[in-house]
Amino acid sequence: MEEFKEVLLPYKGKKILQDAASQGVSRAAELLHKAVIAEYGDTPLKALELGCGCGIVSIMCALARPAWQISAVEIQAHLADLAQQNAIRCELELDIQCADFREVTGKYDLLYANPPWRKLNSGLMSPSEARNISRFELSCTMDDVLRAIHRLLRQSGKAVLIYPAERWQELQKTADKTLLDIKKHQFHGGNKAYILAIIAHRDNI
Repeated sequence: MEEFKEVLLPYKGKKILQDAASQGVSRAAELLHKAVIAEYGDTPLKALELGCGCGIVSIMCALARPAWQISAVEIQAHLADLAQQNAIRCELELDIQCADFREVTGKYDLLYANPPWRKLNSGLMSPSEARNISRFELSCTMDDVLRAIHRLLRQSGKAVLIYPAERWQELQKTADKTLLDIKKHQFHGGNKAYILAIIAHRDNI
């Protein structure tokens, strides 16, 4: 039987549910949301989240930027459904699909993701398959994420990624291999250190 936890959002009267058996909402979601909305004001654009989980980041972005046309994909069907229900709870119309982002088509002005952080065999697996898929690179790798960005991002667009700070050098090398440039980055310390990176096509000056 599924169990859910309520999460209050930093928008008056808005709250969502998260699946207690899946990866929990963390500070990373807040950091990613703030970095994403800092890149563009409330003007029309097409945005896509790669792997939305319960939908928290896309929902907060939609609340902050009503003019954006936001889509999101999530490979786990029960989480895609939960994200859609959470959008409805927040009175939003978001295009949320159960899909593998490696198979998504189209072009977007803005991409963002909080991808699985841990490589296979880099830690203990959870009894929860859903948590493992969210946490470990079982369904996608960093290389898959960067290749999807290269394919889906408009020439003038931007992508925002968050990873553990320990994978910073790997992120730089993977972006370079994929003909993408990290235009700026920011480290966030604490018990869990993060790196936020703003990425664009190499010839976008």
